[in-house]
Amino acid sequence: MTLFLLILAALIVVLQIALTLTLRRVLDLLAQSGNQIDALEQRVAALEGEHASAAPSGLFTLPARIEPAGNDIEPEASVTAPDAEHAGAAGPVDLADLPVLQEATSVAESADIGSRVRELARQGLPVREIAERCGLSEAEAELFIRLRQEPQ
Repeated sequence: MTLFLLILAALIVVLQIALTLTLRRVLDLLAQSGNQIDALEQRVAALEGEHASAAPSGLFTLPARIEPAGNDIEPEASVTAPDAEHAGAAGPVDLADLPVLQEATSVAESADIGSRVRELARQGLPVREIAERCGLSEAEAELFIRLRQEPQ
């Protein structure tokens, strides 16, 4: 019986040692994970600071207008180059060389789209579906609907 108790006590001691080592390992992993989280939070804060100080990439500014010599004001045919691609160019840059964000639509095409948007709105379609069918953004479709509403 004494031998059995000694073996049981030895097993309990071995289990306690194994449990202690396992807990130490888990605590070390938790500390390491905490350090990684802190480093990531600092990196995110630094990136947010960089983005807050820089101008948003979706915005653009118009280049300064070049006034012709004399009092005659001609239609704007050229501008100074705002970007590095045209920075080496001497003098004015032709407007055709600059990128276009969106091609202008003709008045007739705009009226056709407007009438189609209004017809779909009369049918009771939601703005999202009208926008998808007409190739517009939801805001554009909403604007067409509001601008072209018939007086009641």
